[in-house]
Amino acid sequence: MSVISFENVSKRFVLHHARAHSVQDLFVQRFSRKARAALPTANEEFWALRQVSFDVSAGEMVGVIGPNGAGKSTLLKLLARIIEPTDGKVQIRGRLNALIELGAGFHEELTGRENIYLSGALLGLSRADIRRQLDEIVAFSELEKFIDMPVKHYSSGMHMRLGFAIATVIESEALLVDEVLAVGDANFQRKCFDRIVEIREKGTTILLVSHQMADIERHCDRAILIMGGRLIADGAPMEAAQQYKELAKRHREVPDFYNVEYVAFEVPTQMRVGERAPYSVTICNRSREVWNGEQGSGTRMVSVSYHWLDRYGNMYQFMGPRKILPRNLGPGESVTIQNFILPPQHAGEFLLELDIAAEGAGWFGAHGKPGPQTAVVVLPEQRARQNGDHNEIKMEA
Repeated sequence: MSVISFENVSKRFVLHHARAHSVQDLFVQRFSRKARAALPTANEEFWALRQVSFDVSAGEMVGVIGPNGAGKSTLLKLLARIIEPTDGKVQIRGRLNALIELGAGFHEELTGRENIYLSGALLGLSRADIRRQLDEIVAFSELEKFIDMPVKHYSSGMHMRLGFAIATVIESEALLVDEVLAVGDANFQRKCFDRIVEIREKGTTILLVSHQMADIERHCDRAILIMGGRLIADGAPMEAAQQYKELAKRHREVPDFYNVEYVAFEVPTQMRVGERAPYSVTICNRSREVWNGEQGSGTRMVSVSYHWLDRYGNMYQFMGPRKILPRNLGPGESVTIQNFILPPQHAGEFLLELDIAAEGAGWFGAHGKPGPQTAVVVLPEQRARQNGDHNEIKMEA
């Protein structure tokens, strides 16, 4: 029996490109024929998904793969009922838990404990049910010391830990897991996948979105490949992954929207496990569209981020902390972004690659032009060692 069913599902968004930012702009656009002629089309249809059909049986684990902007997150949001399809039919039989965005649904002013009760209530659980599972949720998240702290003070990793614990401890017939696991450290990622295996053995249906092909091939029964909003392949994980690699080589053209110039950047060439480091990047919008940075300014919120590659150029950690543009960025304009880099959890030689992404109804961002890569040496974590003879504290690598 199918727990999840997509029947010819399509989803359309309307992208708003032209917007008056002041009364003066509105007056000029309204009465100047030349200004109106120079404006891009005010509204553009964007089809995130087109006629997608597939079924997922009870207890099956299915990987969802494809490039950024393919429609994967839109697919999960349709299943989670965050958005509704434009055409087609989405069916879910039984309770569904979703871990799609870090801390999605958390109230920032409430504590971690209070957000557990809030999230449980939104999932239809009684207070007594949540109380019975509270200790397990807190223990799995490893946030015992911080559970009574407002979540607005949590890091993105702490948000992820708590969100994952809630979504996986509370029993359901189906579980959706997006790429959010990529921001966790290596030990917690292994813990999360161990939990996913446990859930799967209980008969829960799981959809896993990941750019880590090794995880898809190792854990999933099958994989579906989404590209350009369409279902391209549905079959054995290794076969779908191979088809993805072959098709990706043929689609190197970048939409004008992602035409970015990395004017300057300062990133560390040496870091240490457990210690973050500052970075700075100046980007220029070389497209013909405005890149949004203001909340509520429309679709396609643009942010700058980074990810880690191994020294051979293979993906090691997909996503780092994102920094939304501090303001809207018009064509030809530049802006400097400053943020912090979190190193991998293991020492070694890595490549740090900068990138940009854009948000519509969820992240449908994509690499613009390949971002600059810098070789970074990650040193082992420093540990304090006490000398028994002199009670000295020495640092050793």
